[in-house]
Amino acid sequence: MRTRNLKSPDRRLFIGLLGLSALATTGCAVGPDYVRPSVPAPHTLTREPLATAGTAGPVQRQWWKAFGSRELDDLVQEALDHSPTIEAAQATLRAVRQNTIAQRGFFYPTVQASYSRTRQNVGQSLSPPLNSGDTLYTYHTAQLSVSYTPDIFGSNRRQVEGLQAAEESQRLQLQAARLTLASNVTGGMLQAAMFAEQSALIEQAILAAQEQLRHMRLQQRNGYASGLDVATQQTLLVQLQQALPPLRKQLEQTRNLLATLAGRTPDAAPMVPHLSAFTLPELPQTVASALVEQRPDVRAAETDVQQASAAIGIAQAARLPQLSITAALGGGATSFDRMFAAGNTTWGLGANLLQPLFAGGSLQAHQRAAEAGLDAAAAKYRGAVLSAFQDVANTLYALDTDARALRMAEESETVSLTTRDLTQSQLRHGYSAQPAALAAEQSWLQARAAHVAARGTLLGDAVALYQALGGGVLADSMVD
Repeated sequence: MRTRNLKSPDRRLFIGLLGLSALATTGCAVGPDYVRPSVPAPHTLTREPLATAGTAGPVQRQWWKAFGSRELDDLVQEALDHSPTIEAAQATLRAVRQNTIAQRGFFYPTVQASYSRTRQNVGQSLSPPLNSGDTLYTYHTAQLSVSYTPDIFGSNRRQVEGLQAAEESQRLQLQAARLTLASNVTGGMLQAAMFAEQSALIEQAILAAQEQLRHMRLQQRNGYASGLDVATQQTLLVQLQQALPPLRKQLEQTRNLLATLAGRTPDAAPMVPHLSAFTLPELPQTVASALVEQRPDVRAAETDVQQASAAIGIAQAARLPQLSITAALGGGATSFDRMFAAGNTTWGLGANLLQPLFAGGSLQAHQRAAEAGLDAAAAKYRGAVLSAFQDVANTLYALDTDARALRMAEESETVSLTTRDLTQSQLRHGYSAQPAALAAEQSWLQARAAHVAARGTLLGDAVALYQALGGGVLADSMVD
């Protein structure tokens, strides 16, 4: 194929286009560069020092292992591997990443190749377009075209910046979903263990109450108890019996929840270990200034600020000149093999500069809307930080209160156990009756149930603290 030298005007146009392209690669991006908004940074999250403020260092990524249950570890891992919620979040992240890659493609020229074959008949009333004079012919055309829109004022760079922030936001949402899932599985397992143990204790208390009622009726027939005594015991028995169905319902519903979280059907609900199989972990440290880095939801709120900041640059660039460059090289002939023969080649080189002059104020309004959006996103980010501080503070106070409640429940159980043992000893030596021993047995079982509830509540609040601190999901480099 014969080459053709560019004439002087063509050469100047070509050099000018090259210069504009070089300017595009070195131009600055309009709009503000992102700066993290300032947020409160308190030295402590509670108004007074608390014994449960945390002493075990930062949160570990697999924090649930601190509860010392192999069954829990396996179920959390199963849930992370098979949860539909996690799968959906992963797929959404892949989609957002591809959108970012697609936007980066606009930094480069678009190259297209085309080929067409047409059968034409120009008739007798028009001059034949071919040198041969034929009015009926087949024409082959092929062309290579290149178009490029230089990013002179950084509109595309700001769009990529915004999409990168959206990708980071989705990545953080994935981490938040993992944290929520692990917290729900851990908390659900602890609750199920608590309900199971409480149910077993209430069942034992019901058996003791039924036996006591039987003895009370014998005493009534022998004149040693009144009808009021029997009625009172019946009332106590009914109250115990009424307490059992709600516990069993909560137990089965919690097991169904655990099955769903793990990606199972309810008929394959996991077995629940004894509450004593869980240990109360040494709580992690609570450093207020670290929450903005540890919590996925706070970091995700910050990416909204980044997207809003980039939107201002996009709106500003829309008000500035837009340059586009096109080039085409092709050929045409009545036979396929002569499309690029001498004299049949065609080429074109052009540039288009577009400057908006009047749009009814819409471009300026778009920019002002973007600026207001940045203010709103920054305020929401500060709100997310404050909410994070509140979550941790609430959990610390709950832990402190529940720790005291657990100590009182332990003392109550110890006293009830002592009373039961003394009463049984008196019964063996003939100084007490069977109903008194059964009543002491019931009191001890109820105290044990209260102790179990207090311990379960404290363990549940420990889970809440891990979640409020971000669960360690951002401790290492994040993986998809």
